[in-house]
Amino acid sequence: MNLFLAFITALVLPFQSTAAPALSKATVTSDVSVVLHIKDLDDAALARLAKQIGRDKNANIEYSCVASGVVVLRFAEAPVNERADVITMVRRQLTAAGIEQGVEFLHVHIEAKGPGKC
Repeated sequence: MNLFLAFITALVLPFQSTAAPALSKATVTSDVSVVLHIKDLDDAALARLAKQIGRDKNANIEYSCVASGVVVLRFAEAPVNERADVITMVRRQLTAAGIEQGVEFLHVHIEAKGPGKC
């Protein structure tokens, strides 16, 4: 019986180890739009955010209004597919720009792209 299990294991393991990398190459990305309200937004904070967002070639600021504190961010081909992942990604950008408090996520829109998606 032990010899039979060893034989089956030897047959199955090579197939299992080669299947995992093939699945990871088919990564689904998403186009993401995020509407934020940033309390006490000023020109300096918006400039820092624009500089931080500008570092990513797939991200931009679609709209901003300093008077109301509303900012719309757009991410193309983002490696996220859940609202929580988007919020985490945006919070990292905001923290890097020095904006850590007074942020409210008004709307998060995720549109999946990739294999099998139109």
